[in-house]
Amino acid sequence: MGKIANFNARRRDWGLERALYWELMHAISKLGIRLHYVNVESNVREILGEDEPILAVGYETRFVGHAEVLPHVGRVPDLDREFVDTVFARGDVCIANFRGDELVGFAFVTYTRARVSDQLDVLIPKGFQYVYKGWTHPDHRRGHLTAARVYLRHQLLRSDHAQRSVSYVETHNYASLLHSYRRPVERSLRMGFCGWITLFGRQIPFNSPAARWLGFEMVRRDDDGRRQYTY
Repeated sequence: MGKIANFNARRRDWGLERALYWELMHAISKLGIRLHYVNVESNVREILGEDEPILAVGYETRFVGHAEVLPHVGRVPDLDREFVDTVFARGDVCIANFRGDELVGFAFVTYTRARVSDQLDVLIPKGFQYVYKGWTHPDHRRGHLTAARVYLRHQLLRSDHAQRSVSYVETHNYASLLHSYRRPVERSLRMGFCGWITLFGRQIPFNSPAARWLGFEMVRRDDDGRRQYTY
């Protein structure tokens, strides 16, 4: 599809204003400027009663530790030994889907910090969880594996360790922002912005007052004075 056809498709799906905003932010991102909403999952206690997704015979979803993930290093995308050692040493949680002995999906949950890029990390405020590096094998999609991971993640929210989840999404990512309708009581709360500007190859993070007030901040990974949230 050409540029005009792509624009018309976005206009049809999202409306004219959103299509124009997408074009603007897409152009700005090429200049090294990235802008994201900070979203907090709203009223999670109201949505924890959902039924556990039913998976096809042979599939299982469970929490796994370092020893269970290690044999799959190098065999699935985005799992290398340094990453696995680091996140489990930090206390992050892994939720994984299996078909027999085959790892077919996973997601990680952190309560402290997570990687944004080679230069940036994001800090997670106390009392929140952040989900990252979600993956489902292409041959096993459309089987409710992501929903099964979400269900287990919500069980973590039943504890006092973390009451809500927090995330960030680009302000023009309407494929995610308009993914599906949710009742107002279930919609995420928008808590400001975060992002970065790239100058001469260096990514400089910025965070709005609302995001800083929440404690969700992008920081330089090489900043010796960076804050670290711990328990």
